[in-house]
Amino acid sequence: MNDFLVAVELCTSKVAMAVAELGKGGIRVLHHKVVPVAKGMSRGDVQNSQRIIEALSLCKREIESGFGESVTDVILCSGSQSLRTMDYTLRAKRSGSNYITPEELQQWRDKAFQAETVAGETVLEVIPQAYDIDDSIGNPPDQVEGMCGNYVEARYRLILGKYSADRNKRDVIEKCGMKVVRTVLSPIGSAIATLNENEMENGVALLDIGAGTTDVVVVKDRIVRTVGVIPFAGNTITSDIRYHTCLTTDVAEIIKMKYGNCIDEGFTENKKLVVQGVGGGETKDVPLDFLQQIVEARVSEILEAAYYLIEKSGYINKIPTGLVITGGTAYMEHIKELARAITGMRVRLANAQGNISESSKQSCFDTTACSILGALIDSFNNLSEIDSGRAVVREAKPMKETDMFKDQIIRRLSPREKRRMEKEEKQRMKAQLAAEKARRKEEERRAQEEEEEEEDEEETEEVVTPVQPPRQPSKLEQKANGFIRGLFDISSDEH
Repeated sequence: MNDFLVAVELCTSKVAMAVAELGKGGIRVLHHKVVPVAKGMSRGDVQNSQRIIEALSLCKREIESGFGESVTDVILCSGSQSLRTMDYTLRAKRSGSNYITPEELQQWRDKAFQAETVAGETVLEVIPQAYDIDDSIGNPPDQVEGMCGNYVEARYRLILGKYSADRNKRDVIEKCGMKVVRTVLSPIGSAIATLNENEMENGVALLDIGAGTTDVVVVKDRIVRTVGVIPFAGNTITSDIRYHTCLTTDVAEIIKMKYGNCIDEGFTENKKLVVQGVGGGETKDVPLDFLQQIVEARVSEILEAAYYLIEKSGYINKIPTGLVITGGTAYMEHIKELARAITGMRVRLANAQGNISESSKQSCFDTTACSILGALIDSFNNLSEIDSGRAVVREAKPMKETDMFKDQIIRRLSPREKRRMEKEEKQRMKAQLAAEKARRKEEERRAQEEEEEEEDEEETEEVVTPVQPPRQPSKLEQKANGFIRGLFDISSDEH
């Protein structure tokens, strides 16, 4: 399979594989297989390895049957709720007479992969941001090659994740008889597949709303500036519908996708959805306006959390092309209008585009396939990494807990404690969003009051000519005036 690449994606609700080749019309996806899996993954992390292995094995057999060759080396499209970013600076002294070469740039980047992290974390991706070379500050990564200088300061954005989460995915793939030769993070893959050149150059934010997590990516000057993960997405909407309507998860998912509406658009109280009971059970009436309230509340929560992450990154006023939404939840009715109302930005819904041949499998143009297609596109653009095996060699190692906590007792959390901590984290994020929303409203109220005060002052303002008080003569002037009056009186008596 030297002329083809195979990508594997392990998601919260599915396992997917895709085979592609590079042709004249772009990347052609020959096979694309998706196998749904229930309760095998949780927010991008493997929970039940056996279920994932069964689904992935089925996916592999069908791909090999249609393709006619065995699959051994794969590209892993990986995402997780534990992803976070960190700034990292590398300083180096070099010979100023030599030009900076691609090999030298790659050596610095490989050193960043070995950056020290906290216990249990590992560096998954290193993204160059800018280079300072002697007195030349802030050089873009694509302009550094060929420059000269004695001192270099390289600034990177590291994307970190749990080592155990990454290792579990690799173990599942290896047990299915395959080997991971390269890893592409799902948020970056989605950005590569959906964003156009204008958006990436001028500045844009991508929102990939999946089943278990929502990925947020900010791109400016063709560089990924920040990556964030919100630990709730489409499954939260389904869960709320199921809870309030007492339906099964499958039925609630169907209702969400077919009748879910993010904005109240002509619904009246007498419109209801009648759901037939299974096995002779009673029918259930689901008011459409009540369904709309559930959907709008949950989608608004996701959009507000995404806006908070973008604002926290410092790029909220540097992305003029606005917001691009993709993922399974992008099919929700009127999500574009709701996103525009909440964020105040330009909004576009997107699926995979760009360097994808029209003769590819039709299923790969679905919004749920953006991540795996982006992984294939990025891998075709970086075939040298796969050929050299650099992705495997530079795999970062986690810091040992004994080195991080020498004098502390390591206590493993129980599943109940983990759920409690996840709940507290979600509540904390909600509190932060509510506080940020209240702050913005308070600023708007104060600004409006100041404008009203200025208008009142302009209306009541009158032109008043200041009255100068009478000038008091000085002592010298008083004596002179008295002398003159005395002369005048004397001359009058003599006359």
